[in-house]
Amino acid sequence: MKKNLHQLYLTLADYLGPQNWWPADSVTEMLCGMILVQNTNWDSAAQSLENLRQVTAFDASAIRRLPSEQLEHLIRPSGFYHAKAKYLKNILTMYQDHFQELSRLQTPDLRHELLKIPGIGAETADVLLLYLFDRSAFVADAYARKLFSKLTGQNFTYEQLKLKVELQSDFSPIEAQEFHALIDEYGKLKDDPLNLAERFRFEL
Repeated sequence: MKKNLHQLYLTLADYLGPQNWWPADSVTEMLCGMILVQNTNWDSAAQSLENLRQVTAFDASAIRRLPSEQLEHLIRPSGFYHAKAKYLKNILTMYQDHFQELSRLQTPDLRHELLKIPGIGAETADVLLLYLFDRSAFVADAYARKLFSKLTGQNFTYEQLKLKVELQSDFSPIEAQEFHALIDEYGKLKDDPLNLAERFRFEL
């Protein structure tokens, strides 16, 4: 399976080209995007991000100082704004106050600590591992589960697929980031233009 994962990665990369995710100009913008995109689409999250940009220029301390009502108003386009306002402050507090100590942890321990933070579930924790902490994590998001369901004939929960697909020994952090982006972008395409379901068969 390890060889096939690399073959799958290379096939997607050849077809779609470099993705260079996460789409953000700063760490603060990236972290805000990770929260705001939860349970919505990127277009809605982008509206909230633009509001934050105009008011705070993505200064993390400025966002943390915003009154709750003002922050909720700014991020209203992405929905669930009461909860997300709290989650934004949680994730920015983690980054500003605890990043160095968290960075010293082994990946399983780091993931465990991230999951303790309100607003950070399994998918967001893995995205943080991948893009903030540069760990070779696999993000078993909806697009990944859809793809691997086609490739295996099985259905998976998030944690089931996460446990089945292990990238750490096979992918560099940059490759793992690209793999996540490629899977998501391929999942947005109509049908299966590369006929991956026939070309790659996995037993997980």
